[in-house]
Amino acid sequence: MVTIVILNYKGWQDTIACLASLQNQTMQDFRVVVADNGSQDESLEQIRHWAQESSFTDRLTLLPFNENYGFAKGNNMAIEAVKDQPADYFWCLNNDTVVVPDCLERLVAYMDTHNEVSVASPAIRLYDRQDTLWNAGGKLVFGGRRYFYAMQPASVLDGIRVLPVTFVTGCALLVRAELIAQTPLFTERFFFGEEDFNFSLRMQSEGHRMVCVTDAVLYHKVGSAQTDIVSYNKLFVYLLNRLIDLRTAYPAWKYRLWISLYLPMIRFKFLRRMSCKEQRQFVQLLRREAAQNDGVSRTLYQHYINYPFVHE
Repeated sequence: MVTIVILNYKGWQDTIACLASLQNQTMQDFRVVVADNGSQDESLEQIRHWAQESSFTDRLTLLPFNENYGFAKGNNMAIEAVKDQPADYFWCLNNDTVVVPDCLERLVAYMDTHNEVSVASPAIRLYDRQDTLWNAGGKLVFGGRRYFYAMQPASVLDGIRVLPVTFVTGCALLVRAELIAQTPLFTERFFFGEEDFNFSLRMQSEGHRMVCVTDAVLYHKVGSAQTDIVSYNKLFVYLLNRLIDLRTAYPAWKYRLWISLYLPMIRFKFLRRMSCKEQRQFVQLLRREAAQNDGVSRTLYQHYINYPFVHE
């Protein structure tokens, strides 16, 4: 039995499309939990109506949360709510994914025959360019991660059934139930972002094996058309997440070495449109907040998402 967990936040159209793709799975030994993260729109009504019309109600549990708890805590709360129900695996799916009919069957078949593996991910392709990979997992590197075969034709995986990985994205994460029997799936220290990097660090430190099963496929509606415009607010939150995560995960000497190399690169690569004074203020603020906090709460996240980094 697989328990599939999907988090919805003002995205019921995507959530219903994801649920519809699950209807067509060749393996039907699963239940679905959709947790609504305080959407305050018609999400619950629309999803409930679709489930009734499509006879999906018997396998669907809807959990209405009274506020937006963020990605990590929202998923953890959804899992906790159904932990007493029998399950061999939990599969966390982004609501903006569409699953190929044999995806779940292939993932579970591999895990059932490889007890040494704790975590599996499918090969993730772009929804709007379905012959192109978003990634096939990746590897942890010094202070970061590198995707395997990112933005390459899906055909590059021909003849490769399984890739050992040390990094997995949180958008399609299959884990053994015993892995999270005592410990929550994701850290709740970060309101938005960093959960999959932190998860991968933890799996590596605890010696858990992870793989990408490349013939299991889903499509992700990730924005594939990137622009050169930098949001300094989003960049700041991303960097703050990463600095705090590595400060608490690395030995002090390793963290100091990494930050001494990383921050100059950030200034050169992402902050060139700022004045020199603004760059210094950005980096100084980042260092101070990373030293003073052990996580990025919703309050801190919202503060810096609206912070005036550039003064006109």
